[in-house]
Amino acid sequence: MSLNLECQEWINTNKSARLIKTLKKSKQITNNDLASSVYLLQIAPSRCSQSKLACLMSNQFVNIFDQNSLKSIHKFKGFDKSPTTTITEIGFYSKNDDLIFGCSDNGSLRCWDLRQSLSGENLDECINFKTDEEREFLTADINREDNYFIVGTNKNIDNALVYIFDIRMNGKYLHKLTESHSSDVTQVNFHPNTGTKFCSGSLDGLVCLYDLEQEPDNTLKIPLDRNNDEEDETDSDEDPDLMDQVLNADSSIQKIGFLSSKCLEIDQIYAITYTNDLIVWDLQSHDVVYQVKNSNKKEVLGQNDSEDQEDEYFFDCFYMRPDLMAICKGNKSGGFKLLNGNDVLCDSLCDLNEASSKRMHRDVIRSSYWNGQNLYTAGEDGFLFKWKLIDKNTKSIDFDDKTKSNKRDLNEDMESDDEDNHFRAQSKRPNKNNNRKRSFSIVIFIWSFALSSKMIVFII
Repeated sequence: MSLNLECQEWINTNKSARLIKTLKKSKQITNNDLASSVYLLQIAPSRCSQSKLACLMSNQFVNIFDQNSLKSIHKFKGFDKSPTTTITEIGFYSKNDDLIFGCSDNGSLRCWDLRQSLSGENLDECINFKTDEEREFLTADINREDNYFIVGTNKNIDNALVYIFDIRMNGKYLHKLTESHSSDVTQVNFHPNTGTKFCSGSLDGLVCLYDLEQEPDNTLKIPLDRNNDEEDETDSDEDPDLMDQVLNADSSIQKIGFLSSKCLEIDQIYAITYTNDLIVWDLQSHDVVYQVKNSNKKEVLGQNDSEDQEDEYFFDCFYMRPDLMAICKGNKSGGFKLLNGNDVLCDSLCDLNEASSKRMHRDVIRSSYWNGQNLYTAGEDGFLFKWKLIDKNTKSIDFDDKTKSNKRDLNEDMESDDEDNHFRAQSKRPNKNNNRKRSFSIVIFIWSFALSSKMIVFII
């Protein structure tokens, strides 16, 4: 299968991106230049309808774009009180595209309503979740019913934590999982098809699967009154029995996500590691169904090619079709490939580079999103792209070409009509040459008639 990537829309959120890239190549870049550079960290699509894209920027602004035209429709800075606060992840509510949440390294999870009016550059939060512990909230997600949040934290003195917040509990957490990970939690995700199952990935190389429905009836809940230190100490040491399975990637987890295909009843989870490994597990059997190890690629490709592979990285994985898994692989120059999941080493679905396209990223791609029709990518160059995938072997109807052909046929009809009208006009218009010919023929006829009459008279 051979595909083409066509750029549908693009926007530059960093006006100095090209200058920064040029200075990097010429090695003339300064710290002031880097400070003025703004790049995109994350793409968060609206879940209720495919209408909005939220982009987290390195200057801690959240920019909301229209998903079709990529026009900016909202821009705000959520954490305004502390200039050192860093937003670590954002996302939309599942049932309301006007509500957006974000977690930060100051240990808070906030929600904003986009229907509110901006007070300067800031947007007041409508909900704020906090804990009494000094923890950085590194990642967060909300379930499909919009009633539970999960949050992953950093490793402090003891293990990293996974918090579960009930949106009805006035900012207090429902559960605190203390024994899941021994290092920073890098990402958490709720399953897209159920509101109780979720997963967490960590720098310890583990992917943990949970189910809120596994909670026994006698599970001790965290009380709302936190003034009793004895109760807090007792409750915090006991995790509810929510864990379903633990998967080991043998390397620090960078990104995790659920893969599902309703047509083929596929239910999987994938993990991308910081050592550039990609692993896919089946959620029913918990077996590894697919993996690409960086060490295995070097053995197959050889030494020269493996050196080039060091500049390449995986950044996403999704089902393009029910029977086709696509793997996104980028390079530090901004180009990227879509690889066929059935044969990632040999089969490239499409390749976007400087030779094939003038419109492309110029730096590392940080985030991407596939909505079933278009692919969106955001990178450190500050660009947000909207791509359309076109199958080279499929002769799909192109409305632009059809319009041209119709115009071309219409012009031909107009030309033929003009020719007919021209001939008709010429037939109606008096012609001097034809009149001269007719006059000359009449003269000759009269002269010949006169000459013949003379000869008749002479004979008589």
